[in-house]
Amino acid sequence: MSKKEKAPKVKKDKATKQAEKAEKKLERKAQRIEDKKNPEIKAANRAHIIKCIAAVLCAVIFFFNVSAAFKTLAEVVKETAYSVSSGSAESDGGSSLEDSLAGSLADQEESVDAESSEGTTDAPSADGDAQAPAGDSSTDAPADDKGGAAADTKKKPADGVETLNYFNTAINKVKTSAKSVEQKSVTNYLAASPTVPSVLNAVYKTLGGDSWLDETLQKESQGAATYTGADIKAKFPVEGESYASKLTASDVKSATCTESNGIYTITITTVADGKSDAHKHGAGHNPKAHNVILPGTINENIPGIAKSITGNAAMNYPSSTITVTVDAATGNVLTANYDLKWTINFDKAGAIIPLGTKSVYEIKW
Repeated sequence: MSKKEKAPKVKKDKATKQAEKAEKKLERKAQRIEDKKNPEIKAANRAHIIKCIAAVLCAVIFFFNVSAAFKTLAEVVKETAYSVSSGSAESDGGSSLEDSLAGSLADQEESVDAESSEGTTDAPSADGDAQAPAGDSSTDAPADDKGGAAADTKKKPADGVETLNYFNTAINKVKTSAKSVEQKSVTNYLAASPTVPSVLNAVYKTLGGDSWLDETLQKESQGAATYTGADIKAKFPVEGESYASKLTASDVKSATCTESNGIYTITITTVADGKSDAHKHGAGHNPKAHNVILPGTINENIPGIAKSITGNAAMNYPSSTITVTVDAATGNVLTANYDLKWTINFDKAGAIIPLGTKSVYEIKW
């Protein structure tokens, strides 16, 4: 037989092919059963699964330590100007305090002269900052740089805008005058069921699903700590900034104040921020008063191998709340509870992870 000539291929009949296929299938099944008995292979397989799901879940758990992010935010975030840049996201829905009070404020404006002695408020200015109470002797005083006019902390706020101004004045004083801030806890949690790519749904459920993820997030939380001096600026919201709130009427859905035994309880509910990879402190809505996890911080901490799967993260901040108690006699904040909602979006991977962080503080004067 010449070198160019090849032995004719033996054509297998259908029955032979099926028999060989069945045999290989049985071999693979037997190997998998054997592998399951091997603890090293079992551990390696589990590690691989965890790495895959961690990549899609932003590596929040395995590659990105949330508590470390809180500790280092002050270092990685630069001072930002008080304006919404062209890259900042707009609200993704919900009426602001400015909208909801527009009618009542207009009515108040018409009756300012008649009711000035009762401290009625003017309408918000064009840039969203609320004006000082009309009957206040400090009407002509310039507005501070904390998001609105300085409020009179000697009397209870009369409406939503006055409540917001009162809150801004009181909470900003924590940064400048408090002796110490006692952090009771900073707890991360799963705010809603995440959107997990279908290819990993089974794996996610095997690991424990939402309860597993929520438990893991809560383990990445902070306990008690005491901040004084420069540490108050560095750690207390807004981290690393000289202000604690720059909220204006356009940033807030509601602002309420109740009084009991000489203590005001003020609750601020923010307008939601839409999805963006360019959120920064002092811009949008929630970043003006919360310790937000910024998309830049997330993206800087995702390893290259994970980023090839997830792509860059974009963040949105659903409507969140701040509740403070204030000594009515002094205007000093006594406690501050923050409940921030923050959602990580990985469009490339098709993953959406709705998270939350509850922060509890006690202020000493």
